[in-house]
Amino acid sequence: MTVSSQVIPTATTTTATQPATEPQPPAAPQPSAAPTPLGLFDRFAPRLHQYGLGMLRAGIGGVFVWFGVLKIIGLSPAAALVVAVLPFPAGDWFVPALGWAEVVLGLWLVSGRARALALPVLVGHLCGTFAVLVLTPSAAFTDSNPLLLTLVGEFVVKNVVLLAGAVVVTTRPRH
Repeated sequence: MTVSSQVIPTATTTTATQPATEPQPPAAPQPSAAPTPLGLFDRFAPRLHQYGLGMLRAGIGGVFVWFGVLKIIGLSPAAALVVAVLPFPAGDWFVPALGWAEVVLGLWLVSGRARALALPVLVGHLCGTFAVLVLTPSAAFTDSNPLLLTLVGEFVVKNVVLLAGAVVVTTRPRH
């Protein structure tokens, strides 16, 4: 039979040569070693993360503003794609209006204000870009193979990264 070192007897026996002693509480475990000092990266990572979130927010917002301005001034290479994918006839006003919406979204994202409202708008806009994959798959995939993206397909699929970034920067908890 084995006896655990954690078990403390409830009573002690005394002999003529030993005085009676009170039961002692178990000793607190001693720390095995001093904490390992943080490496250089671990010390700077929290600050880098904070700066990175700001850079990500500015970068995504800047891309929205840039692409929007190109649509407004009529120089967007994506304008023809946008019109071709729409399930309704678009007037000459549609692409510039979409551009203005993108500029507003980009500035909204950069501002960092009303993030809870910005997130569903950004998600809706970015998910709308995936319509190309469904409505005009021949423009997005080579030989109808979903693994073989065309240039248009790559342009659309990269929005997965923008969508993930938008979620990250709009849901960052305040400190």
